[in-house]
Amino acid sequence: MPRTREVRAFPLTDLQIRAADDEAARLRFRGRAIVYDSLSEDMGGWRERIMPGAATRTLAASPDVRFLINHDPNLLLARTAAGTASLVEDDAGVLVEADMADVSYARDLAVSLERGDITQMSFGFWITADGWAGNTHEVFGIDLDGGDVSVVTYPAFAATSAELRSAAARATGQAAQQPDPEQVTRALQEMRAGKVLSAANRQLVQDARDALDALLDAADRSGPSAEAYPLERARHKLREYELLAQL
Repeated sequence: MPRTREVRAFPLTDLQIRAADDEAARLRFRGRAIVYDSLSEDMGGWRERIMPGAATRTLAASPDVRFLINHDPNLLLARTAAGTASLVEDDAGVLVEADMADVSYARDLAVSLERGDITQMSFGFWITADGWAGNTHEVFGIDLDGGDVSVVTYPAFAATSAELRSAAARATGQAAQQPDPEQVTRALQEMRAGKVLSAANRQLVQDARDALDALLDAADRSGPSAEAYPLERARHKLREYELLAQL
């Protein structure tokens, strides 16, 4: 089974922005990307806690991690494999230290950070060890190799995979939440009108994508039936939702 990438966000703490080299006009960044032993917001009847030491093993293996803006690979600021970024674990979590590239979007980011317009960091990872304590999902191990740490405009803590949502539903005895088709339609209309989707609508689109993905997996491909959902229509809608989820 392929690994499922997860994304989480935390308030940006331990922030430092300063000139790394006045002549080269480079900027040095420092901030906390992962916070240990802190409960997430309500993620639909359950919460999550990244346990202390969850990143110890992956950091010991010198993972290749990109430092990005909003998880956008086109907005690359630094990279551990290049020696321009480093991840340092302490008792409170994982700090990111980076000499940001001398590019216009890094300078723009520094302004937004110093003004307080951007106040959160997020990280993309894979879960390697986890468990449940009541309605709390406890993450004991993560893999960061090939993942990223990002400064983010909107939080992405609740952007969990369909597999984890199903596990949460089983652990808490709740039915998996299904998106409201009318709300999804309104989100599609906003996108087609050129509007920027709100954080809630982006999450709604992700929910719709997960639900349709599960539908396609369960669809009977042996032949049409009176009750079967039109497979090509589902595929078309899924492609739309995937494009929306990337905004």
